[in-house]
Amino acid sequence: MISPAQSAFAVLTPPGRGGIAVLRCVGPGVAAVLKACFRPARAIGGAAPDSTGGTPTPSLRDHASANQEHAHGNGAVGMPPAGHLAYGHIIDADGRRLDEIILCSLSGPHAEPAVEPAAGAAADAARAPIFEVNCHGGPAAVAAVAARLAALGLEQVDADRLLEIEGASRIERDARRLLRTAHTALAARILLDQLGGALAGAIARILEQLAANRAAEASGEIDALLARWGDCGRFLAHPPRIVIAGRPNVGKSTLLNRLVGADRAITSPTPGTTRDYVEADAALDGVPVILVDTAGLGQASNEIERLGVERAHGEVARASLVVYLLDAREEAGAEDEAMLRLLAGRGLAVWNKTDLPGHGDKMTAPPGASGALEVSALTGEGITALATAVLARLGYRPTRPGAAVPFTQEQAEALRKARQLVDAGDAAAARQALAVLTEAAVPH
Repeated sequence: MISPAQSAFAVLTPPGRGGIAVLRCVGPGVAAVLKACFRPARAIGGAAPDSTGGTPTPSLRDHASANQEHAHGNGAVGMPPAGHLAYGHIIDADGRRLDEIILCSLSGPHAEPAVEPAAGAAADAARAPIFEVNCHGGPAAVAAVAARLAALGLEQVDADRLLEIEGASRIERDARRLLRTAHTALAARILLDQLGGALAGAIARILEQLAANRAAEASGEIDALLARWGDCGRFLAHPPRIVIAGRPNVGKSTLLNRLVGADRAITSPTPGTTRDYVEADAALDGVPVILVDTAGLGQASNEIERLGVERAHGEVARASLVVYLLDAREEAGAEDEAMLRLLAGRGLAVWNKTDLPGHGDKMTAPPGASGALEVSALTGEGITALATAVLARLGYRPTRPGAAVPFTQEQAEALRKARQLVDAGDAAAARQALAVLTEAAVPH
């Protein structure tokens, strides 16, 4: 267990997934450790010309070196002050280079805090130096740098624990955790807004309103945040599971591949190609979703097909929404009508294969499929409209950039509890219910 006086580091990047790995170091002993193992390089005299003979583009190394000169004077080398980068190497105990790195100083004695921190252990952690080491992303390089930092006295912890040591609030910890797994640019943008203080600022306003006995204003703010949770934030915490179902050979696998943008499911003109469900992460208009391709529903001719149909029904039962495909060249059957009736509001009927001759000649919509969309999973026609319809049926609504958006179930429950307490006339308890989200973690 780490005390506030101790120092630690964590590897923030997933193993083996990129050319660069980031190790974040926090605590009063970090600067001394890095001074012992970091050797900055002298500034580079200029960028090499590019392959076209045009104006060269400065590299990250050039930028870091320029920062060193700016911070320390021409030709001087050393640890970068807050807000600056330095290029150099991590060395072992014998002075041999372990890896080349970019060292970034994020806070420390040169940094002015944005707000005056409260007294206590969390404030001590917030004032402690924070550095990030950007090294090569290969497992061997990361392991070598991590081992060197540990040998010099920094304790390696996981990324969530490091945020607690920093004194980050619960909102900041949750935002950084979800950012590590965000699959879409939209999700990352919304989470970055909350990391930048959008949600914390909104809650701070509510706390002020409650302290000033302006309960009506506070209720309105809480209701607005809960609305954004319902139509936006919950999609970030729990991407909806969208199942593609229908009879055999209606194009379910082709539709999944089209929506994912890659060949994730095997397709074939032969009915029954898909025997088990296939799931894939995808984005509809930037909204993260989980798509599930299932075996064709209907009569099974053998045990394997029977198991596939059973699993398909299981996926349909737990789906947030079912995109039920119908062949635009055929009449809808009794089993289609029965399934759409069973799905009710969770089903979205879609006529597929509109690119083929004869489509539409026999399209007789069963109950529950009136106004069904028409698409071609093969050519992409109608896919944009389908994505829009799916999100509308799920209840998603986009938010403006910078808006405060609750993005975890815990935040939503705290807001609901506060709203109930406001209605009950207990403003003090409502403030307490919300304050836990913005309080800084106390290292222990």
